[in-house]
Amino acid sequence: MSAKEVLLSKIDLVKLPVQTFVEAKFREKIAKVLTTVVPMLSWRNYRASLESTSTFFAYVFFAICFCLCMTILSVLLSPKIFKKYWPNVSKSDRRIWHTNMDTYFPALFVPLFALPAILTFDGGDGTKFVHRASLDTVRACGLSLGYMVWDLAVLLEDPKGQQTAYGGKKAYYLFILHHAFSICIWPYAILAGRCVYFVNFFLVSEVTNSNMATRWFLLKCKLESSTFYVLNGLAWIPLFLGVRVLVIPSMLQAFIFGSWNALSPGEKIVAFTTLPIPSMLNVYWSRMIVMNAVKYLVTGKDPEDSKSSNVNDDAKAPMGNTTTTKKKKKN
Repeated sequence: MSAKEVLLSKIDLVKLPVQTFVEAKFREKIAKVLTTVVPMLSWRNYRASLESTSTFFAYVFFAICFCLCMTILSVLLSPKIFKKYWPNVSKSDRRIWHTNMDTYFPALFVPLFALPAILTFDGGDGTKFVHRASLDTVRACGLSLGYMVWDLAVLLEDPKGQQTAYGGKKAYYLFILHHAFSICIWPYAILAGRCVYFVNFFLVSEVTNSNMATRWFLLKCKLESSTFYVLNGLAWIPLFLGVRVLVIPSMLQAFIFGSWNALSPGEKIVAFTTLPIPSMLNVYWSRMIVMNAVKYLVTGKDPEDSKSSNVNDDAKAPMGNTTTTKKKKKN
């Protein structure tokens, strides 16, 4: 077996049980709803097949349900599990604590499907803009957007609290726009088979969520001087650079030499204006991450201490790309 085949087989050990559960529980039911509620659609002639569409919505539904359950479990268990550190967490941060637990969901689940989608991608070097998305891409996108739907609801449910947590109105509305654009653009992209090569890389970058979420929790527990905090930060840097920055040259090549003529005028406008944004933001944030890491190693102090620490959430950036966005919180 090749190295790629070995890696895929290892991923399947975790991926296949999730896939079997979600599709056995939800896909057939959603397919029936789609054919009943939207009977005028001729699925044979429609760009998106019934299989892909029902699979997509099955994973969206699963993601929303999972985030809801995770939030409830955090409310019930976090004060007990983190009893030693809970007094250090302010009352305002405790509410954000529970919804921030959900950021581990896309970090852990989305790459399970996005990475195999990249490794088995049969569309060449990405210059072929019109190419059918694999079911793994559809699954990963459903999980990612399901999380975004949930997170958007969290943002809208408590505007004042979220604005305080996320650094003001400007940042708050930016996050809302990010989710809205992602929810509108990504389903069309993967179900109609447009710019799938780019979407795959945007999806797999969700994995960096885990380090950022862990960093925020450690800061709120006032553990920024701990060895684990340092190790988490050091692991975050190569991971972030690997999945977000080192892939930029290949995406830039695909963008420049892509088959633009295969897209409709509207698709060209959307692709041309949105595809470069995630890469530009990733370069900016990678520079900030490295600079902060150097400052921490030199001074021994985090550039953003626990009194003005940032909540980083990969899922809040243009085009649905999970780029790092900083959100200042007040204790």
